Amino acid sequence: MQAGVAYCNASAAFAAGYQLARDAASNGDISCVQLLLLFCGGNCHYQQLLAGARQFCGPDTQILGGSTVGIITTERIETTGYPAIAMALQATDVQFKLALTEQLSRDPAAAGKALAMQLASSLDPKLLLLFYDSVRYAGSAARPAVLNPSPPLLQSLSRQLAKPAPIAGAGLLADLLFSNTKQIFQHQVTDNAALALQFSGNLKPYIVAMHGCEPLPSENLTISRSFGQFVYELNKQPVCKVLDRIIGHQRWREQKPVSQYALGMSYPAVAGQPFSTPYVARLINGVLPNDEGIILFEPDLTEGQQIQLLQRSAHSILTATDQQTRAVLQQIKQDGCRAVAAIYFDCAGRIHASTPEAVLLQQQLKAAAIPLLGIYTGVEIAPVGQHSRSLDWSGVLVLLCQPAAVQA
Repeated sequence: MQAGVAYCNASAAFAAGYQLARDAASNGDISCVQLLLLFCGGNCHYQQLLAGARQFCGPDTQILGGSTVGIITTERIETTGYPAIAMALQATDVQFKLALTEQLSRDPAAAGKALAMQLASSLDPKLLLLFYDSVRYAGSAARPAVLNPSPPLLQSLSRQLAKPAPIAGAGLLADLLFSNTKQIFQHQVTDNAALALQFSGNLKPYIVAMHGCEPLPSENLTISRSFGQFVYELNKQPVCKVLDRIIGHQRWREQKPVSQYALGMSYPAVAGQPFSTPYVARLINGVLPNDEGIILFEPDLTEGQQIQLLQRSAHSILTATDQQTRAVLQQIKQDGCRAVAAIYFDCAGRIHASTPEAVLLQQQLKAAAIPLLGIYTGVEIAPVGQHSRSLDWSGVLVLLCQPAAVQA
């Protein structure tokens, strides 16, 4: 398998799409692009970008992608203007299968089932990448955005797959204002959709979930009253008062979303995931009127569940990225595999960190000569514990590898 990555930042979308596809193929020494991953910022003209890429690739190339808040390669981190990125792939012994459902906002669970049914013919799945529209209704100054919940989509997809495979991916965002998000699939641009890309054949993926939070010392916390995305009580006490006591002040209530704290669950490590964090964080989107409760980004925390209060930590982000990336690259070498390409899903909330952890990732992947397609996202997806889960405030690194003897 061969891979090449290219980026650009130009307002002329058709020319940018053509250049991206051409340069990605050239950088990967690819004669015929079988698969093109194509992502761009919300300012880009999606359809023209896709048309330009299609003009270079021809009608048979499979193309998939969508919105991103910004792009990351081994050379660049770009979040302003018209950032766009492409990865071209060619292989004789790896197969790519795409799937699309446009019923995400109506029924996320049905959307997951629809994707699984389209992928059922694959006999040897090794990896599934899932992309979905994070934004159901765009936000405004008068009202917050309404988001598409990922757990029912992800859980339904996992249950319905004919043969299980690790799932990684992202909830896509166009910008930090939660504006309308788009998805690119083959010859069309759509929204409120979920896309899947399944890899089969001679491929060994390595997936690393890298967190950026530290648990705060406190008493054991149990959710005693909740509904959907709303948590009302912890340990049978009003949730806001419990958090006030642990944090030591009430100023966190003024933030939307809360910038320094999150709720989290810990899952036991399982075989095959020596590099991933045990924590799944849930960002606090705000406080309900009259301090009645808190609003989470996802509706999957339930009554009776034990949780921890997490504090976001720049030091933890940098340490996790550095140590976990080094560890997985060393493991790939020990396993006798060759890393062909890297795909990175990074929480858009981490863009404004004083020292982006993406710089550390760039340095290590560049030294290893591994092309990188990185995008800033709303939600990150990776295996944690027994299942693939949606994550907040994390970075998910997917390394596409083959045995070193394989050169196709």
